[in-house]
Amino acid sequence: MRLQDDRLVQDPCIALGQGEAPFQVDTSRRSQSRGVSLSLLVNSPSKLRSNMSRKVSRPRASFLTGQAAHNTGIKANNPLDSGGWDAFKAKEDNALPVWLKGAGYTTALIGKYQNRYGQQSPWGAWLAWAGSLLNISFKGTTIGNPRDWVPPGWDLWYAFTGTRARYYDYAVNENGAILSFGHRPSDYSTDILKDRAVAFILCQAEKPNPFFLLIATKAVHAQGKRAVPAPQYVSAFEEVGLPVGPSFNEKDVSHKALKAAPIGGESKAQLTKAYRAELQSLQSVDDLVETVADALKRAGKLDDTVIIYTSDNGFLFGEHRLIGKSAAYEEAIKVPLVMSGPGIAKNETRAQLVNNLDVTATIVDLAGASPSMVLAGRSLAPLFADANAPWRSAILLQSPINRFQMPHNRFTGTRTATRKYVKYDSGFEELFDLAADPYELNNEAANPAYAGDLAPRRSLNDRLNTCAGASCWLP
Repeated sequence: MRLQDDRLVQDPCIALGQGEAPFQVDTSRRSQSRGVSLSLLVNSPSKLRSNMSRKVSRPRASFLTGQAAHNTGIKANNPLDSGGWDAFKAKEDNALPVWLKGAGYTTALIGKYQNRYGQQSPWGAWLAWAGSLLNISFKGTTIGNPRDWVPPGWDLWYAFTGTRARYYDYAVNENGAILSFGHRPSDYSTDILKDRAVAFILCQAEKPNPFFLLIATKAVHAQGKRAVPAPQYVSAFEEVGLPVGPSFNEKDVSHKALKAAPIGGESKAQLTKAYRAELQSLQSVDDLVETVADALKRAGKLDDTVIIYTSDNGFLFGEHRLIGKSAAYEEAIKVPLVMSGPGIAKNETRAQLVNNLDVTATIVDLAGASPSMVLAGRSLAPLFADANAPWRSAILLQSPINRFQMPHNRFTGTRTATRKYVKYDSGFEELFDLAADPYELNNEAANPAYAGDLAPRRSLNDRLNTCAGASCWLP
């Protein structure tokens, strides 16, 4: 089989394996109203849309293991901070794809895996030299990091390699073979992933086994200063400005832990360009969703497939004077969660507190898989038909590694339906009354009227930050 760009590949039924749309204040503002329609998914016969909050620390590792970040020990994207694929590789033998394989599923990953996947570690060259002298292969170790490594549990593998995924000029590992892509329009990575996903789905049409397909795009992450749209979308949304709400460029941040400088005119102009670029790149994600749903229909699988659309983080576009994702404020911790499929209530929204660990537990539950460890999340299945099903009262927030260029921004915290408590490594505390102050403009930690709230919030934070497995669940 040859692709349109004449790159020779194997039969996609044999070789083919296979963040994202950050959420602002609500899903519709970023997706339906601002570019991505998700029409085939959101307007499908059944759906579940829910408030979802992700742990700020290494959500992909937590998703694949079903464990909280303080249990996985993966706290960053690079090995110097105990993170990235260097740290995750030791956990690959006991992770979601392995469990699904045990339940009879064909498994596939298309796109982004873990940061630094396939990139040589700092010790890689030395290990290769030592291995050649000793006639020992270090390919299976956690620090060799060969580019052609295919993790266990995946039948079909098509993953970006290197420090970061890219829109152009990138490489992928296709079941152990490295393919390089250039800067032609046909190399645009979201479109490449879309085509691979469609080929995989159509290959499953006549096969009896169920399948699990994980698609993770580069979009809408920046490459350089901002996201890179496909050529057909470079002029889209030129009239759209930043979503300027009450917390944008906050006037007084003296009561906040992160005291950034005000955002000036030039910075705002650049930020506006970055925001538009994200919307533009998101158009190709919309195309991917539509095309994948159409492929499922063509394969006769749509009515039997649960589709989950989500991301691994939100983003701050100047709210509280911050730009980035690893903060405890709502714009950074909330992401979309849209689900469609059999057994899911039609055209309904759920308000319960959900995190990425629950998505893992849901997949395991629906697949009838048997993980070899107790998961920290709970299946969302009870919420599909019952909006009042018993659910948790709080979720954990974590960011153990400095992300902004300012001191004391490591934090842990908890969020309930009406309160958010955050404790930073400096000892500084934030307490927000989300019912009265949804934009988090007033830190009530020093307010005598909220003094009675602090002790139980501190205790809850300590409990969740030491939980494991079922103890991470709160009634």
